[in-house]
Amino acid sequence: MSDVPPRWTWIGNELFDSPGRLLATVRSDVIDVDGDRLLIECSPGPLHFRARATSTNGEVFTVSQRGFTVSTLIASCGNASYILERTSVWRKERCIRGASGPLAYVRPMISGKVEMVGTDLADTLPDMHAVFLSWACVLVDSPVRRPRV
Repeated sequence: MSDVPPRWTWIGNELFDSPGRLLATVRSDVIDVDGDRLLIECSPGPLHFRARATSTNGEVFTVSQRGFTVSTLIASCGNASYILERTSVWRKERCIRGASGPLAYVRPMISGKVEMVGTDLADTLPDMHAVFLSWACVLVDSPVRRPRV
């Protein structure tokens, strides 16, 4: 991640870093990030959330709920595994945890923006993983949001 501490913000279907540089865009179920693309398939049903993406080099990314609610999501990005847990039953903020511990927090804001703030371990989270995981949080925790065509 590019900032210290890392702070990225989804505004609509665009992801910006704290200086305001565009990092990624989502259009027609495709995330464009740094010359690579992730084709997203999402099934946000009333009883189960699941998102899957495939990169241009064939790497597979998935996020799905662990139980009856979306309070805990499990994710894999290639060979890396993550857990995306709500930090409170009263808020939609999530902690992205990797094998080394908490990596980042994703916070939907009242304004509609979604903020991602990295921890001291954020530099161990690859950018492509961070983009996909934060977009999955946008899909599950923000008001209904569909990428523009």
